[in-house]
Parts: sequence; structure tokens; C-alpha cells
Amino acid sequence: SPLKICGEVELRIQQKLLGKMRALDAVARVVAHPQSLAQCRVWLTEYLPGVEQIPASSNAEGARRARDEQGTACIAGEAAADVYGLNVIIDNIEDRPDNTTRFLVIGRELLAPSGSDKTSLLLSARDTDAPGALYDLLAPLAKHQISMTRIESRPSRLRKWHYVFFVDLLGHAEDEKLRPALAELRDKASLFRILGSYPKGME
Repeated sequence: SPLKICGEVELRIQQKLLGKMRALDAVARVVAHPQSLAQCRVWLTEYLPGVEQIPASSNAEGARRARDEQGTACIAGEAAADVYGLNVIIDNIEDRPDNTTRFLVIGRELLAPSGSDKTSLLLSARDTDAPGALYDLLAPLAKHQISMTRIESRPSRLRKWHYVFFVDLLGHAEDEKLRPALAELRDKASLFRILGSYPKGME
């Protein structure tokens, strides 16, 4: 694909308990996306012990059910309260006050260095079953003192137990310090793709 990551935005996520009711003791069940339930697990355990937690395909689905079902509350943002006609029962029930979601900006060109950049890569080792395969693949980063801020694995779909890795690095692909590390990664990897170099996001 010709598309590249050309920016990132990190948004503070505030989870709210919404429902037609106004009091916690009227909540019989909480419906939300599994990620939202996980982000509010401590609060739910402390303030709604024994209340059924039901995973939904999305928080919008949870809000729809909270609108239509007696005793059902949901976890969502304030916009859902406006759209579905729900009350905000409790504000900010997320367990971590720094709860954020990262959004990527997609474009067609690799941006010039800004002086404060990240580079995102898609990688796979030549033999992901071999002991130390990932360690060996990423060795050029340590050698050239490149900081890695994120790594995430996904099945490659080529064969069972074969993985690709999404990696974020500090620096721009055109930086003098990063270029040799990327060249060595390219030589070691069975799959090497620069997904983009872009300015680091700000909250």
C-alpha cells in the first residue's frame, strides 16, 4: 500500500457509567465493550460488587441496551449519553487516570524529520520458531542505541505459530543515527516495512 503513518494523536479517555436510572442501587447489570469493562474493573468491583458485567460488541451497543432495558447501565463517553438519552450516573470510573487511546494519521508521503519523531515498522524474523529469534532480529537497535517504545505481535497467517511484529522506534528513518540500524534490520528480517516516520504525538 502507498499509505504511510504521518502522525499520531493521543486522546485522554474518560469512561462514564451511563443509564436511564440515576442511582447505583438501581443498576442490575453493566454492558460494555470488553476493553471498557477491563479498564474499569477495579471501580466496578468496589462500587458494583455482584452486578453482572456483560460484554458487548461496542460501547454504542451497550448504550443502546441501557436505553432499552430496565436496570441496564453501560460504560461509554458523554457523547453516548447525548445520543441515547442517558444520564451520567458516575463520571470518570476508569481505573487509571492516564487512560489514553492512540490514533494514527494516515497519508501518502513520508514526512521530513521534525527533530522529535517516531518510526513505525512491520517486521518478521526469518525463523520465528528458533530460540532467540526476536532477540537476534532486534539486536541492531541495541547496537546503535535506538530506543524502542512499543512492540506488538500478531499472527502472520503464513503458517501456525509464525508472527509479525509492529515496532515503534524513537527517531526518523532519515536520521543519521537510525539509518544504519534500519539497514541491519532489513538484512536480518524476512519481512521489513517502514510504515511511517512522523512527529511524536502530544496529548
